[in-house]
Amino acid sequence: MKVVKVSQKIINVCVGILTNSLTQEVFMASRPLDKIMPGYWEFPGGKIEANESIYEALSRELNEELNINVALEDMQLIGNVEHSYPHGLAKLSLINVTKWNGAIIANEGQNIHWQNLDSIVEIQPLLPTTAEILNLLRQQRNLS
Repeated sequence: MKVVKVSQKIINVCVGILTNSLTQEVFMASRPLDKIMPGYWEFPGGKIEANESIYEALSRELNEELNINVALEDMQLIGNVEHSYPHGLAKLSLINVTKWNGAIIANEGQNIHWQNLDSIVEIQPLLPTTAEILNLLRQQRNLS
């Protein structure tokens, strides 16, 4: 019997959990229409480029996508999530961001939404990883 090993493309991604400390809401955006899974809701972020730390990548992505600037010291890794999509295995680094400079502008034409963690999520569809991250955030908050 011959065993064939199937390997998926690994996609390393940084994800920003932008949190409004006054309202305890988290920021979400819809995926642009020219990307994979268009219109699905997600947390902002993107692929980590070669020779880039997760924090440098997130700072770059937030500036490109949302026109905001985030200092490296204002980011904190809070967890990791993996999910197998048809186009590859996404390995997400979840980074909490509570401070940024500039007003959020949807540079890629995406829809934006602030989600209260205590409320039912009415925006749809959610990426599978987005639903998982929301559950993790709720669990972490309840443990605090």
